Amino acid sequence: MKISMKKRKIGYTYGSVSGHFAFRKQKSIAFESTLERDLLTLLEFNDSVDDVIEQPLTIEYVNHNGRTVTYTPDFLVDFKEADASLLKQPRKPLLIEVKPREKLQKHFSELKPKFKVAMQYAHANDMIFKIYDESKIRTQYLKNILFLKRYKRFTYIEDDESNILSYLNSTGSATIEAVIEYLFVTKEQKSIGLGQIWNLLATKKLLCDFSKILNKQTIIWVNDNLSFGGNND
Repeated sequence: MKISMKKRKIGYTYGSVSGHFAFRKQKSIAFESTLERDLLTLLEFNDSVDDVIEQPLTIEYVNHNGRTVTYTPDFLVDFKEADASLLKQPRKPLLIEVKPREKLQKHFSELKPKFKVAMQYAHANDMIFKIYDESKIRTQYLKNILFLKRYKRFTYIEDDESNILSYLNSTGSATIEAVIEYLFVTKEQKSIGLGQIWNLLATKKLLCDFSKILNKQTIIWVNDNLSFGGNND
């Protein structure tokens, strides 16, 4: 088994959508399908993710017919160092293959040897190999991220933001409805206040269980780990 660090070029894929994803405004990551693009959206929102590299390496191996063939995983995900004060272990890098469930089911017998080689490589290099299909990518978590994204660039009243954060600091946590009812009076004010809360969740000044449906009964709290003077893009 040989390893090449040369990446394949991303080109047009018939029946799919290719392009480039502006990852945290720091780099451009190529993708070959909407499913890959959606995975990048998840990874960008995940604060524990440090970096993502598309098609990071090519594994050359001999198949069952004695032919030399290659396999290139879609992404390599590196995670941030663990907080030693919390005694957390660092997460191993993820080597990821993205495939629609239909293709996995239809072509699994021919894909299996490639995945087996990738698992062997990952194990030998202290990584984890994972296969992601729609069930792992197009989740409620992704729906929430896409919903909140539209509020990220909105500008709101700073005093209202301060009042929301102060209220939640004093209560520890509360439903969105409770915050709105406590701080805002008129229907218009409550509507603007709701938008501001979506903005604070989008920028992660506030947190919630992002895996559940977002509504006025969602419980929210202040992100104590966020430096509010920093860049939240």
